[in-house]
Amino acid sequence: MLLVTAVCLVVKEEFPFSHFPMYESFSDYSFIVYVADRDGEPIPVQAITSQKTSKLKKIFNKEQKLVRKQLEAAGVEIDGYQFMTSEQRRPAGERTLEWLYSNSKEGGAEQLVKHAPLRLYYIHLRVGDDGFERKSELIAEVPAPKADGGQPSK
Repeated sequence: MLLVTAVCLVVKEEFPFSHFPMYESFSDYSFIVYVADRDGEPIPVQAITSQKTSKLKKIFNKEQKLVRKQLEAAGVEIDGYQFMTSEQRRPAGERTLEWLYSNSKEGGAEQLVKHAPLRLYYIHLRVGDDGFERKSELIAEVPAPKADGGQPSK
């Protein structure tokens, strides 16, 4: 056992060995996004659309990165994603909800229309010396897509 441990420490990240450096520290900040109906009640996204909420978060994060690049190109300084304002996140949220409409399972978009306008909420989660902080904010609201399958009208 000691020999195997010594080999793993020497070899480090060479397959099939790993010392898992990704777990040596954790960020004090994270976020969650969720979809709600017109009344602000959460919608069971996976049951309606077959899209997992983890995928929704990844789509939102990708869109948020694009928005951040556009803002920085326009001269706006942003110190990390957690410091973007709700208004700055709005385009990413709108594109995420539009993606959800267009990538739902058969019949899913029609079910989403019953809940329209869809709302995307962003929950900040932060752990600090002063304890745990949770703050929720509405990021985007998107009406139902047009009957012809086009993008939602604003």
